[in-house]
Amino acid sequence: MLRKIFAVLLMLALGSALTYAQGTEAKEADTKKVKGGGGGGFMVGVSQFDLNTLNDKLKAKGFEDLGDNQIFFGGGGYGIINGKILLGGEGGGFSKDVASSTQKASLSGGYGFFDIGYVIFSKSGFNLFPLLGIGGGGFSLRIVERAPSPTFDEILDDPKREANISTGSFLFNFALGLDYLLALGEDKEGRGGLLLGIRAGYIFDPTKADWKMTDQDVLKGPDIRFTGPYVHLMLGGMGASK
Repeated sequence: MLRKIFAVLLMLALGSALTYAQGTEAKEADTKKVKGGGGGGFMVGVSQFDLNTLNDKLKAKGFEDLGDNQIFFGGGGYGIINGKILLGGEGGGFSKDVASSTQKASLSGGYGFFDIGYVIFSKSGFNLFPLLGIGGGGFSLRIVERAPSPTFDEILDDPKREANISTGSFLFNFALGLDYLLALGEDKEGRGGLLLGIRAGYIFDPTKADWKMTDQDVLKGPDIRFTGPYVHLMLGGMGASK
């Protein structure tokens, strides 16, 4: 559901940028005050999450180290109202596989935020803004046997070859964003082009991990959280009205 919501946000943002860019000639960007606009794109970067307790449990069972840094993939979009108020959303996730001599563990996590921000600097295509995001996310851990591929009859006889457990939480995101509009087209109404951006922030997860397997509680699970810093790069499209 989160992926669908943010896909719609992203398409709307890119659509607004392309509308400004179509049928116009490239000109030098001016410094007139931006009254509104929108942007969005794909994000990739490095995030750190609090996975220490899970990592300790996995290593104690012979699994490889999960590591401190996780590669994040996602996307986001936003609109600017009256040149100052920024409203939007973002989401994404990561996946990491580790193995032992007999098993494979796949940890994946994802989150989504509704963002509100305020443009504190806007000039020559640059926008600088702090962001506050409110949303949610969750982790999923899948553990399977490392064995030769089974036959269909073997699966029917013994389907319990893997376990899937998950946990969810309420999240806060505190970030600083810097976007640059590389204008590719301009007219008397505004301009549009490529969006080049960077986000640096910190995610705070105030809730303790509550693991479940289907609808059944899983007791004594590791207390992993999304809490940690990140740096993400953004590439997409943007449109701005004068």
